[in-house]
Amino acid sequence: MRFRCLLYVAALCLLLCCACQDESKKIRLFEDFYYGMSYQDVLDACDATECADRMDSLCRRNPIIFFREIWYQRFNFRRNRLISIDIINLTPAKVAPIINGWLDSGRRFVPVLLSSGGKQLDVFAAMKQAGKEGARRAIWDFYRATSQDLNTDYLYLDLQNREDCLDSMNSYTAILRYGPRDLVGVEQITTDTMCTLTFTAPIAEWQDKGIPQ
Repeated sequence: MRFRCLLYVAALCLLLCCACQDESKKIRLFEDFYYGMSYQDVLDACDATECADRMDSLCRRNPIIFFREIWYQRFNFRRNRLISIDIINLTPAKVAPIINGWLDSGRRFVPVLLSSGGKQLDVFAAMKQAGKEGARRAIWDFYRATSQDLNTDYLYLDLQNREDCLDSMNSYTAILRYGPRDLVGVEQITTDTMCTLTFTAPIAEWQDKGIPQ
């Protein structure tokens, strides 16, 4: 009997350890929502419904508060798994300075990629090759080359508490191949009518492409 009890305790401890390990592997995108979360789990976690303009996305019925401003929230899925979360504000002139200050302050967020009009600039590679001033010139040249395009997509990586984890890498491509899987990205698009922040797991998504699920 005592032996059986010991086996039961050992099995319970093993299950708890596995649960802790699974929890630690979750890539938290925004609040309590994580990369790979199922469609049903998102539905169970918040009051959301199918988006009117996107059949494969869920939209939260009520807005959320972020930096004391009102944002609408959208959950984007692939193969029934959450891959990104959009939060959208309809007063860009008001919130853009706040968001810019948040993303550009300190070493937590590192800009790595600019996209516009089908073109891309590897900002991280430009910084590695030419320093901050060289990167600024490269960004300015990119702006001029894509000046006819209305939207520019900025991608930042969140390096909170591990600011040195990319020191050995020299490009965004290298980050995708060798960077920590659980790094979270923040994409920013600001137009005349809205500011959109998209929380992603770019390395995990790049690794998972083509894997049957």
